[in-house]
Formats: sequence, structure tokens, C-alpha cells
Amino acid sequence: MSTTSTPPLPAERLTKGPFWLAIAMVVVTIVTILWGAMTTSTGSGLAFTGWPLSDGKLMPERSYTTVPGFLEHFHRIFASLAGLLALWLALWLSHGKLGDAKARKTAWFGGFLILTQGVFGGVGVLLELPVFTSVTHATLAQLTLATFAWSAYQLSGRYRQTPPAEGVAPGTGRKLVMFALGILVVQTIVGAIARHSNSPHALWTHVGNAFVVFLVATIATAFAIGRMGDTPGIRGLARAIVLLLILQIALGFVALAIRNNAGKTPENVANLGTAAVISVHVLFGALLTALMASLAAHVFRATRMPDPS
Repeated sequence: MSTTSTPPLPAERLTKGPFWLAIAMVVVTIVTILWGAMTTSTGSGLAFTGWPLSDGKLMPERSYTTVPGFLEHFHRIFASLAGLLALWLALWLSHGKLGDAKARKTAWFGGFLILTQGVFGGVGVLLELPVFTSVTHATLAQLTLATFAWSAYQLSGRYRQTPPAEGVAPGTGRKLVMFALGILVVQTIVGAIARHSNSPHALWTHVGNAFVVFLVATIATAFAIGRMGDTPGIRGLARAIVLLLILQIALGFVALAIRNNAGKTPENVANLGTAAVISVHVLFGALLTALMASLAAHVFRATRMPDPS
């Protein structure tokens, strides 16, 4: 009597679902960041002074009858959705032992970030938006996006199919891309301080540092192309980073010219066009951080030790 056993599913099929869930997490986080930026740009952060409910309700009337209420409440809705997706992804990977251990750790770390970010946002509302909680909330949002971009790469077919780059020593370029990523995070923090404190010193530091960011990011991307240009994904990411950097700097000067010198006041809701331009500038900053994190993930993968065979 013979028995048959079902062959194990290939890794590509096992991680296909979590990969698309990670992509969905990235998309929802992008929407949440843009919505949150609009909330800040219009001075709508205290449209509801309670948390986690708005006016003590899941769907208060002011959330669909006033612009500030609409922006603030649905920012909370999108943030809650992002948190649920993050938890789902981490549990899915852990329960099924899908992906490698690094992918599971990244997913749980992203979940921790988004939980912490949400708490800072909520506590900030209860404390009437002090600068510290607002800056931390904004910075963690961008780090969350970067983390789930890294997670999506770790769950992709490209991650499994990328061989160590030929003729490149293990670890090459890692410190450089991480330094570039760190400079982008510093730029995020300084920009958030300028945005939430309305400090001229922080604002002009943010403007000046934009050129440092451009220089460091250009060097990092050029190095990655020069040493690992044959690795799939490296060239495309590097070019996207440089292009977005150029657009971001140009948009930054536009935002500087049209901003309200009084900062994030409730009166800004009367000029949604200006708020949208400034908010897209914030979003581009988050996308730059996510792209640099993705490039770093590619570089780490391409410069790993060759698999023993």
C-alpha cells in the first residue's frame, strides 16, 4: 500500500498574501500621512479635543459637516486602519512562520512603531498638541512608512531571487545608505519642529539642510549604482530618489513662499490650496525616506555573505 504526501508550497506562494498586505499597509500609511499633513496644515488638529473617540462617538456629526472635523476624524480612521493592517501582517507572518525571521521582526517592529505613533497622537490631542508630542507623532509616521516599505521588500519575490552582487565585498555601501537614511530622518525631525513650533530658526535650518540631504543622497545613490548597478531594483530606486529630491526641493521653496507666517492656525482652513501644497511637501519627505529605506534594504540584500553551497 502506497501513501502520497502533498509537496510543500513554494515560498513565493506562501508569502504572496503577506506581500500584498504589506503593500496595502504602505498605501494606507501614505494616505494617513497625507491626511494628517492636511489636518496640521489647516490647523484642524484640535477639531476634536477627546481621544480615542471624537465627541464621544465613532462617527460624530461634525466629521461630515465641517472641514476641520472631516480632516481630523478621518485621519484617526485611516490611522486605525493602518494599525489593524499592521497587526494582521505581524500575526499572519508569525502564525504561519512565513518569510524569514527578519521579515517577521520587521513586521512586529512596524506594528510597535504605529502603536507608539498613535499613542503620541492621542496624548498630544489630550494635552492640546504640545510641540514634543506633535513632532514625535509626525516623525514616527514617516518611520512607519519606511519600515513597511522595507517589510514589503523582504516579502517580495525579488528579495528571494537577488543573489549577492559579484565582485562586491559583503557589507559594501551599507553604512553610506544608512547614513543617507539617517540624514533624511534628521531632516524630518527639523521640519516637524519648524512646522509645529513655528520656529524661524528651525525653519531655516530645515531649508539649509535640504542641500545637505541632496548631496548625501546623491552620493549614496551614485555609489549604489556604481557598485551594485546590475542588481535588479537598485538603478530604478536610485533614479526615483534623485528625481523626487529635485521635486521636493522645488516644492519646498514654493511651500516656503506661500506658507502662513502664523503657522498652523485654524484660519488656514480657508485656503485649502495652500494647505495641499504644503501637505504634499510633507508627503514627498515621507516617500523619500521610504525610498531610501527600500534602497538600503536592496543594498543589504545584495551585499550579504554568499549562501554556502
